[in-house]
Amino acid sequence: MVEPSAFGRPGHATTRDGRRLHYVTAGSGRPVVVFEAGGSGSRTIWGLVQRQVARSTGTLAYDRAGFGRSRPDGAPRVLDRIVDDLEDLLDAVGGGPCVLVGHSLGGPICHLLTYRRPELVVGLVLVDQAAEDCDFYSSTAFAVAGAVSNLLTVPLARLGIMGALAGRRLYGRFPPEMIEEMRGEEFTAAALRAHRAEARHLAEGFRMLRQVSDGRALPDVPVTLISAGTGRSRSGGMRAQIAASHQRLARSLPQGRHVWAEGSGHMVPVEAPEIITKEIRALVLRASK
Repeated sequence: MVEPSAFGRPGHATTRDGRRLHYVTAGSGRPVVVFEAGGSGSRTIWGLVQRQVARSTGTLAYDRAGFGRSRPDGAPRVLDRIVDDLEDLLDAVGGGPCVLVGHSLGGPICHLLTYRRPELVVGLVLVDQAAEDCDFYSSTAFAVAGAVSNLLTVPLARLGIMGALAGRRLYGRFPPEMIEEMRGEEFTAAALRAHRAEARHLAEGFRMLRQVSDGRALPDVPVTLISAGTGRSRSGGMRAQIAASHQRLARSLPQGRHVWAEGSGHMVPVEAPEIITKEIRALVLRASK
């Protein structure tokens, strides 16, 4: 029996190697808007956006392996395997046409799926996506930051402190029934293990994606890139490099568009969900016509 969810109608899809992925759907109609979470998120990060978008079309959000209610994966979580799971999920629920919406790491995941299965995708909304052309992700500084974060966060997660600390900042706009569900799943030791499994192969995944995209354009569909709009994203440093990558990609595409999420940090889905909703609805309208 599938456990009820405050985030939508729950279901499970089976991957090609027999694992179960948990997902929720809400709304009805085509194209279906498919949400891909960032590096440490699950379906729940999209709760505010999905609820708004579902008023006008069908939506689907899911938990990658090891997050939320999806089973962990014993194999290396390389980018290709992550995209295999998303492909299996979409085939199980009926495929396209889809508007793919990816936050942070979700952006490269959506990129690779679009290269693989262009017939499924009628639009992309990439929300402060991790920039695969940014050398930061293969740097020593990135590896050290990840190791330090693991040392600090895993003990806090086991004690339940991580959820309490992050909840005050992230959950404020969510309705009580969603918050109750999130508390049992987010910022747990299991979720942090799943995040580490993906982060371990991030640099090699980005190198592979650069090779795949070298000399190849994304399909000619509308692509909107949304960048965090804080001062740090515009004034220099790593955040500015990532935003500059978003702008370059938007300029390189026939139907590319770049938008600043004014006043929002990296967590745009919870800090400025209305901006994402507006851009998704514009792409859904174009696809419907």
